[in-house]
Amino acid sequence: MNFIRTRSGRYLNTLHVISLSVEEAKIEIEGKKRLVYKVVAYMSQPLLPAVLGIYSTEEKAFEVLEDIIRRLSQDERVIHIESEY
Repeated sequence: MNFIRTRSGRYLNTLHVISLSVEEAKIEIEGKKRLVYKVVAYMSQPLLPAVLGIYSTEEKAFEVLEDIIRRLSQDERVIHIESEY
């Protein structure tokens, strides 16, 4: 079995992950609204989407997403992602 560690510390079994994506979001950082990009794992209902990481640029978020996919294809057992926020 393969697992992905979420930003909050949960471990997702990759058998339950339906898709991975990059989403744009506005969050408050140090009292200011900032545009950030989240790498998100979607699972079947009733499970909610899990945020794997939050990044300042879309390019960085897509690099991380591609790295996750590469590591999954290499059959890495536990994948831990560093998040900027």
